[in-house]
Amino acid sequence: MKLPNRYTLSGTNNTGGMGDIYYCTDTHLQREVVIKLLKANEEQRRLFDEQKCLIQLRSKHVVQLYDVVDIEGRIGLVLEFIDGNDLQVSECSGNETKLLETLWQVSCGLADIHESGIIHRDIKPNNIRRANTGVVKVFDFGLSRKLDSAKTHSVIGTVGYMAPELWQQGQVVFTTAIDVYAFGVTALALAGVNAPDALFQYPPLPVGNGWLQAELPNLDSAIVSIIEQCLSYSPLDRPSISKVESLLRRYLLKDRHKGLLVMGTQVKELNGTNRSSKISFGSTGNIKDEITIKYDGFDFNVVALAGDVTINNIIVNVGDLLPEASVITLGSGSGSRGFVTFDISNPEVVS
Repeated sequence: MKLPNRYTLSGTNNTGGMGDIYYCTDTHLQREVVIKLLKANEEQRRLFDEQKCLIQLRSKHVVQLYDVVDIEGRIGLVLEFIDGNDLQVSECSGNETKLLETLWQVSCGLADIHESGIIHRDIKPNNIRRANTGVVKVFDFGLSRKLDSAKTHSVIGTVGYMAPELWQQGQVVFTTAIDVYAFGVTALALAGVNAPDALFQYPPLPVGNGWLQAELPNLDSAIVSIIEQCLSYSPLDRPSISKVESLLRRYLLKDRHKGLLVMGTQVKELNGTNRSSKISFGSTGNIKDEITIKYDGFDFNVVALAGDVTINNIIVNVGDLLPEASVITLGSGSGSRGFVTFDISNPEVVS
C-alpha cells in the first residue's frame, strides 16, 4: 500500500470487521496519527458520513479528524492517535468518584457531538478511549448521522446499547435520545451493575423506576435518578445529554467552592469544612442587623435574617442564594450601616 508522502507506517496495523486501521507518523508535523479505511466499496458512504461529522467537531472529548487522503483509490481518514485504552466493563465498579469523572467526560464529548447536529449512534465502552493523560474521548463515527437525515430501514448498532425505538419495523426516524439511552447503558456497564433482563431483550422492554439505587447505594440519588431517566422507554422521557453533563459536573464540584466574607478587618471563609457564618452589625444592647449564610456543598444560602439586610441593594429573604459577587448591607439608610463584600470562588472540573 502506498501512503501519501507525508505519512509513514509506525506501528501495528489492525484489520477489523468494518475497516482497516494503519498507525502512522505525520512527518510534516511530527505526530502520531491513525489512518482509517473501510474495506469494501459499498462501505464508502459510511466513511464519508464519518468524515462529514468529524470535520465539524472540535472537542477535547472527541477524536479529531486531521486530514482526508486518497490511498490507491480508497478514501482514508487521518485521525488523532489516542495513546491509551478503550473503556472496560466494570472498570469503575466500587469507585464512585472515578465513575462520575468518567461519565462526565463522556457526557462532555456527547454534548459537543449533539451541539454540532450529529447523532453518534454507537455509544458503548469500546468506542470510548481513555488517553494516558486521563482524558476520555469518544471515537468511531462509522454509524453517525446528521440530525436532518436521522432515519434507517434496518436495525444497525450494538445489541444491548440500542434504544427501543430503533427496533421498529419499516422506516425508523431517530433523535439524539438514542445516544442518551446508550450513555445510560454505558454507565451501567462501567459501574458493573447487573442491569434488569428487560434492557437486553430484542427489543428492550420498559423497566420500573427506583431499581438502580440498590445497585449503586453510595451514589447520590439525583445521579442515580438521571441515569434511570436516560434508560426511559420513551425517548421523550430521556434528559438531554447537556442536562446530564450539568448534573454530573455539579456533583463533581460538591464541597469545593469557597465563599469569602469581608467586613472591615474581619475576614471569614465558608467552605466544605466551615459551612455556616453569621454577620452582625449594631452596638451592644441594640437590635442588630444580621444575616446567616450556609454552604450546602453546592450553593451559598441565606438561612436566617434579622433587621434590615439587602444584597446588592435588593431586599433579601430566607432561602435566597447569594450571587458570585455581592455587597451585603446591614442597617437602614437612615442610620449607620455596615457593608460586607462576599465573593464565591467557583472551581472547575479538570480532565
